[in-house]
Amino acid sequence: MKRHTLLILLGYFGLTVLLTWPVALHLTDAIPGDGFDGWQNYWNLWWVKQALLVEGTNPFFTDYLYPPTGVSLLFHTLNIFNGLWTLPLQLNFGLAIAYNSVVITSYVMAGYGGYLLSLHTLTRFSPAGSRSLRLAAFVGGLVFTMSPFHMAHLLGHMQVFSMTWPVFYVLWLLRTLKPWAATDAPSPHLWRDIILCAFFLFLATLVALYHTLYLLIFTAVTLLWTLIYRWRLITQNSSPKIHHSSFIIRPFLVVLAIGLLFGLVSSPLLLPMMRDASARPDLETGLVQNITLSADLLAYVTPSEMHPLWGEWARSIADNFSTTTSERLIFAGFVPLLLAGYIIIRAWASPIVRFWTVMIAVYFVLSLGPFLHINGQIVTIGGWQLPLPYLLLYYTVPFLDLTRSLSRYNLMFMLGLGVLVSLALARLVNPLPATRPVRFATRSPYRITFLVVALICFEFLAVPYPISPINIPQFYFDIAAQPDRFIIAELPMNWDRPTPLLHQTVHGRPLLTAYTSRDNPLELAWRTPVFQQWRNLGPDIIDQPLDRVAPTIFYDFNLRYIVLDYWQMPTGPERDATERWVAAALPGIAPVYEDGRLKVYASPPKEETAPYLSLGEGWGNRQAQDDEFVTRTLGGAEPPIAELFVHHPTGPSLTLELTAAGSRETQLAVYAEDRLLDTLVVNDSQTVYTIDLPLFEADLIKLRLEPSDGPLVVSRVSLTMTK
Repeated sequence: MKRHTLLILLGYFGLTVLLTWPVALHLTDAIPGDGFDGWQNYWNLWWVKQALLVEGTNPFFTDYLYPPTGVSLLFHTLNIFNGLWTLPLQLNFGLAIAYNSVVITSYVMAGYGGYLLSLHTLTRFSPAGSRSLRLAAFVGGLVFTMSPFHMAHLLGHMQVFSMTWPVFYVLWLLRTLKPWAATDAPSPHLWRDIILCAFFLFLATLVALYHTLYLLIFTAVTLLWTLIYRWRLITQNSSPKIHHSSFIIRPFLVVLAIGLLFGLVSSPLLLPMMRDASARPDLETGLVQNITLSADLLAYVTPSEMHPLWGEWARSIADNFSTTTSERLIFAGFVPLLLAGYIIIRAWASPIVRFWTVMIAVYFVLSLGPFLHINGQIVTIGGWQLPLPYLLLYYTVPFLDLTRSLSRYNLMFMLGLGVLVSLALARLVNPLPATRPVRFATRSPYRITFLVVALICFEFLAVPYPISPINIPQFYFDIAAQPDRFIIAELPMNWDRPTPLLHQTVHGRPLLTAYTSRDNPLELAWRTPVFQQWRNLGPDIIDQPLDRVAPTIFYDFNLRYIVLDYWQMPTGPERDATERWVAAALPGIAPVYEDGRLKVYASPPKEETAPYLSLGEGWGNRQAQDDEFVTRTLGGAEPPIAELFVHHPTGPSLTLELTAAGSRETQLAVYAEDRLLDTLVVNDSQTVYTIDLPLFEADLIKLRLEPSDGPLVVSRVSLTMTK
């Protein structure tokens, strides 16, 4: 390794330690962040190791979450690349070291990549000596890797703060396409560069599909720029050195080759994702989330709310924006903006400056989302919301509706801004002969570089950076020693929290519910009694005595422990409701473990099998009318069919009771598998209907309910034993 490369890497390492302090003091006992999404990514590293080295299974699916059906992780933020490269660290030093190694490596290598990109650009822009260019390029990498955007996502979004591969792809694409070339001489290592481009794009995809999207946009804009730039050269220069056809066609062929190679390598991952995206409308995030998670125009000039001096003041402004700290913190820095503005004005004639100006403008506009926000409000003109280009892209580009956090386009904005800052610094340190000399800068390039570095670091300062200690109760270590496989229900579970994922990295047992990046359509917790009540902290339409059916349900799910984590539910309505519904299912049962934080119940033994119902496909969302009256829509989807499962119907004869109403008189056909059991005439008021179920030999029967004329509103379904 060359001496200057080592110095650059050490420089970024030192700045990482300084600007994320005190993370370096807690490499083995904490992770940086707010203790939320960080635990999800902590689990991601563990799961990749567990899937590959223990289970020998596909890491993009797991039945360790939401058993027994499991959940696909194709659209989960698995960032499998980090799980793969940290396997040796996990095996030898543990998960905490592995996680924090990703943090440090991401900052250092993103900075180094930004440095190489800036240096590549500078050598085509400035006549300065190599030492001055390296100093300026170092600052370009600094702007990118120490940006408030990077600091904000260090709160827990590993798939976002792992920013290494996008910058390397951008660098190699520019090396390959040569968008500022004045001749048509091909690269001497063209195929090597094409392969490296596809390789870096593939690695970026293994970290985050957001990065893939950003880089595809960068490729399209760069290709368009290259074609326009070369066409102008052809029309303005009739030099015989330029072969017109190859000069124009070669960029197309290069991009096509990169795309084909990338598509071939990534198809085992992307094809299943495309298939799922086409078949599952629930994966679409919707325009509302896009609007909410767009960047506010003021966010680019609102100082960091993590700053130790003016953070509270900045937060009072940022609280007006529409989303959370990690998504709204996209401050570009006043010093970088001034330097970028300087070079844009002074060197606009340079195609390099124009290229990077266009590029950051593209990502700036995309980050603002479908409508322009200023101080948390959508700008309106004449009563009409002011649309932005992203709105058109949302409705025209396939699969774009799978994304939601549009402010993250700031990643590419800061990359381009860093390059412009390096160009400005190079011009200040070594002004062209035609420009007015900057005397002190020319004499001492170190002086102005140090001053700019100090000012930028001060603007971007976020110390002391929040950390989350790795605190796992002893109970989970105890059950890790138990030999057999069983399921754990961690409460509260009325909404998904990542802390149980942290605990699973120790006990290694499946979790009834979990926190994944997309909802799980296979989840049984909202379909099955007892779990429905724990999930909703209220009743659902299935009305059966919880204490009677709970032992059978727990046995069917192989649920052994119900854990109440009081750190996750402070004193208040949530805790009261959770305890009430646990007591309804486990009346008079004492906990088997208490430590002040956890209260743990063991599942009661199943003394007799109790038949029970569960919901299948085709039911609408639970609608709470009041604390005791809830409804669900039956037959509101396409096709207008709803499923209802009868578990253990082989005992005494059973009667199905259904309380429903329609907007008009409607016939409801009820089938057991393909056998018609009855046809009910449902009127427009809530009425109880009954069906005597025949004796079944199977232990699980699927009932199919088909309304003939419009959806029904169901407020109760139940099973009773026939007298």
